[in-house]
Amino acid sequence: MCQKIKKKLVLLLPNQKNYLNLFRKVKKMASTAIKNKPENVFEKVEKMGIMLEQVGFAPVPGRIMSYLLISEPPYRDFYEIQAFTKASKSTVSTTLKLLMQKDVLNYITFSGDRKRYFQVNTKGLFSIVKEQYRLSKLLNDMVSETLQHRKNSAFQRFNRELKEVVDFNTFIHNGVEDLIAQWEKAHP
Repeated sequence: MCQKIKKKLVLLLPNQKNYLNLFRKVKKMASTAIKNKPENVFEKVEKMGIMLEQVGFAPVPGRIMSYLLISEPPYRDFYEIQAFTKASKSTVSTTLKLLMQKDVLNYITFSGDRKRYFQVNTKGLFSIVKEQYRLSKLLNDMVSETLQHRKNSAFQRFNRELKEVVDFNTFIHNGVEDLIAQWEKAHP
């Protein structure tokens, strides 16, 4: 597919009459090239979408996030997203608004082009990772508090199992906190 694009560019560039048409043709060929890559993009998006569902995303937001993560270029307009996901306009619109509210998507515009192009907000993704860590710590605190409440329980085996969960989680969190400190020191 790249050779076709180069061939078209070689044929079109000597004319240099209409750069806008050239831009549109190259963009269309690139979009078609993505759909025809040997590694099936549709399958990858589905696979990544399922992974995102496992961490709390609904199916359509998961597919949209996956599509934008692997797209070349890493941004798409509303209609490209809708065509790829085969979702209704209202579903795509609602999902894009939701993802922007969650701060995992934002949009960019280009001079002379009235469309909005949606892309993954990497800072928002970073925040989600930090939030997941914080929620995991809250869960650990809750189980610890539960153990305090259950200390006189007749079911000590269950308490020991809960304590093992807390000890493991505490061990992991202490290691993660050290790693976060190292990361922040290296990336001010």
